[in-house]
Amino acid sequence: MTITRTIAALLVFTLASCSGEPAGADQPAWTEALAEDGLAAAEASLAAQTDGDETAFLLGGVRFLQAAEVIMQVRYNNYSGALPLVPGMRNTLPPNPDGAFDPAFVEIAMSEALIHLAGAEEALETAIDTDFAVEVALNDLWLDIDGDGVRADWENLLSVMGDLNGGPEDGFEGIIRFDSADAEWLKAYVHVMSGMAELTLSVDPTPAIRTVTEGRARLESLGGVSESGFIPDDTWIDTAAAVLTTLRGVPDATRTRAAHAHFKKMIAHNRAFWTEVAAETDNDREWLPNATQTSAFGIPVDTETAQGWQDVLLEIEQILDGEKLVPYWRVNPEAAVGVNIKTLMESPGDMDLVLWIQGAGAAPYLEEGELTDMAAWRRFARMTQGNSLLFAVWFN
Repeated sequence: MTITRTIAALLVFTLASCSGEPAGADQPAWTEALAEDGLAAAEASLAAQTDGDETAFLLGGVRFLQAAEVIMQVRYNNYSGALPLVPGMRNTLPPNPDGAFDPAFVEIAMSEALIHLAGAEEALETAIDTDFAVEVALNDLWLDIDGDGVRADWENLLSVMGDLNGGPEDGFEGIIRFDSADAEWLKAYVHVMSGMAELTLSVDPTPAIRTVTEGRARLESLGGVSESGFIPDDTWIDTAAAVLTTLRGVPDATRTRAAHAHFKKMIAHNRAFWTEVAAETDNDREWLPNATQTSAFGIPVDTETAQGWQDVLLEIEQILDGEKLVPYWRVNPEAAVGVNIKTLMESPGDMDLVLWIQGAGAAPYLEEGELTDMAAWRRFARMTQGNSLLFAVWFN
């Protein structure tokens, strides 16, 4: 399988950091609950245990996965199409014959996901700076997307992976051995997803979705929406209208500041992860290996690539801290003037895309200073041979 498909498998397998002991071993009660009854049952079983760093890690993993599950459940009940800009809404889902569209579905999904993510963050705090190892069995994992409590073939993680064109390689035994460093990695991912959810909620998408939905319904009630050879499928017009309308106005500053804090914490935990991984001397079915280890998926990560990612993290941190500015297209690049992202996220203004294209939206955030040139990202892209985005999501 190509490296792109292999890493695609890894990205979905990210959600699997909670599946127990290898096949053939005595299974604890919570793993049986997970395989038979789903994440909620496993979460209840793990939450009842009060000892063990391993338990804290597994509980954090289950709660992280519950955030993904609830997003898909809300989508299944409302909208089975893909929304690439919204976390957890990239892959398509089968149509729900009993679904009833609610314009607040994005808001509901993100709000409920944040509850699970907060629980994951709390659980993982106990697993940080500890010493544990846990083997993870992929086949135990499934998402109750239709909410009926019954495990269907299309809800198995392997099926979800196949839908994303990312099934595991032939010969992969389905076992990953997660250890202490991976708690930092998972916590970084919790902060990434939390930050994205906060940004989504900051612009309050519900009124825009409602306006667009009611407008299309009115068109259909008056004879239907005309389709032509020029625009055979015009649903993208509704999506674009909803996005553009959502961006109008001032985002909720409380949420943009929360997102900024999450992204900063992501960088801190990711750095801690790579520091701990670099010091490891074992080599046992690693999730993300150092230069002397081997990933369970067979993908090597040499020292140069790992350092290249640290350079990317530094660049992102400098942008978040306002130490480097983002170039703006209507300002001469030789003037060294750009957008201060830290100021924007702390005190956001009108995000109307028309105003940002023209310049009025960007003007309050333009400053003189050093511009980011994304040189670190370009170096990382060369190191990963064109798979930089996939490696970035794997590396977190």
